[in-house]
Amino acid sequence: MTGNAVVTEFTDQLIKVCGKAHVLTGDAIEPRYRRDWLGLYESHPLYVVRPDSTNAVAAIMKACAATKTPVIPLGGNSGLTGATIAGEAEGILLMSLERMNNVRSIDTDGQVMIAEAGCIIENLHKAADQAGLMFPLVFGAKGTAHIGGALGTNAGGLNVIRYGNARALCIGLEVVTASGEVMDLLPALKKNNTGYDLINLMVGSEGTLGIITAASLKLVPRPEAYATAMVVVPNVSAALKLMNFVQARTAGRVEAFELFGQLMYDLCVKYLDHITAPFSYSPPLSVIVEIAAGSAEDAKADEDGKLLLTAQLEEILAEAFEAGIAKDAVVAYSEAQRRNLWTMREDTLDAMQRHGNWLLSDVSFQVSDLPGAIADLEAAFAAIAPGPFCIAFGHMGDGNLHSCARPYDEDPKDHPEEAEAIKQALQDAVVKWRGSISAEHGIGTDKQKVMRELKDPVAYDMLKAIKAALDPDNLLNPGKLLM
Repeated sequence: MTGNAVVTEFTDQLIKVCGKAHVLTGDAIEPRYRRDWLGLYESHPLYVVRPDSTNAVAAIMKACAATKTPVIPLGGNSGLTGATIAGEAEGILLMSLERMNNVRSIDTDGQVMIAEAGCIIENLHKAADQAGLMFPLVFGAKGTAHIGGALGTNAGGLNVIRYGNARALCIGLEVVTASGEVMDLLPALKKNNTGYDLINLMVGSEGTLGIITAASLKLVPRPEAYATAMVVVPNVSAALKLMNFVQARTAGRVEAFELFGQLMYDLCVKYLDHITAPFSYSPPLSVIVEIAAGSAEDAKADEDGKLLLTAQLEEILAEAFEAGIAKDAVVAYSEAQRRNLWTMREDTLDAMQRHGNWLLSDVSFQVSDLPGAIADLEAAFAAIAPGPFCIAFGHMGDGNLHSCARPYDEDPKDHPEEAEAIKQALQDAVVKWRGSISAEHGIGTDKQKVMRELKDPVAYDMLKAIKAALDPDNLLNPGKLLM
């Protein structure tokens, strides 16, 4: 059989499985499949296929295994590390799971949802809410990101401090292997001590070990009320003290605690017309803190209409002012005011992009090391080049920082030496403070080299051995994560 005949037969197999409208090649491949979310990479898949079931995914993988066709699984394409980019002349099949967007079931007694990989996170929030529960995985791209991609990168977000990251919220998986077999680990067993933890192995593997097609997701009781404030703090050490201060006085009911550096605040005020500036000035450093009701009593209002929970937060902040760990605060007294604060946080990347291109990074440190690590990085960035930068921004509760810099307030690509120096400063800080070069965005193609350099060599060799064992032909998302 000639090469063209093989290609034709393979294409016919794909069409038989997905239908002609969902097998795209050549000019029929839409622009949204040809770039990453930030517009930094071009993607060149040979095929784009859109299966609608786990059996269809398995059939496609069997055909790809027979022809040694490499496969990249694609979710909402909101990743930031180039993890779903297809290189030129690599013959890549891009498998979009967007049609697999059903919530298969919600078990309110067990507080578990089974959702297919193509479900958009925000739609899962709505489905859980309709069942009187909450799915607490929340981040800025929730209206675009799919749960399959979020699990593939072990996404974090705003509520990790209380509920954990994606891995902590996943208690079952359905996965298609490199050979096209279906691994059914969907039963929501909170205790299952039968060997290696294959669920946690797949979560965070960035599609290199298997294709996640469905997941059993942990739901939690929906808090009856929230109290939220943006608080100006003297410095990072004070912010850390404030976080523990609020945790202690609420018995661990802090839902979120987000560092908000001055640059981020200013960019949001300048570029986001749909938000209202909380303060009449630009605070050098602030935090967004949110606590949840611990009982129905907390959700009641006093005679002035103020939630008792909000009054509780005010009392805590008054103590913080006296202790010198808070300087000013704006408390949300309505859901609109609360949403205004969270919209600022969630749309910060949009504000940044309107200003221009940035050198972005996602790193983490032990929480108690944040003051020292941030101080080191601020000194290093300032010494490399003048221009806007911000280190103190991100999920303080889990040590995750999202740093950004623009040397000379210009595109970092125009200043490669300074950009490399900033990347090196980040690596140096990670090494010094024994942190991680990737906290929640994954490795993709962006951080392969630095992960190989910084990862414990025994651990790195073990990762490669696992990849070789589960995907010996390197068909699943080749060229990502590992080198």
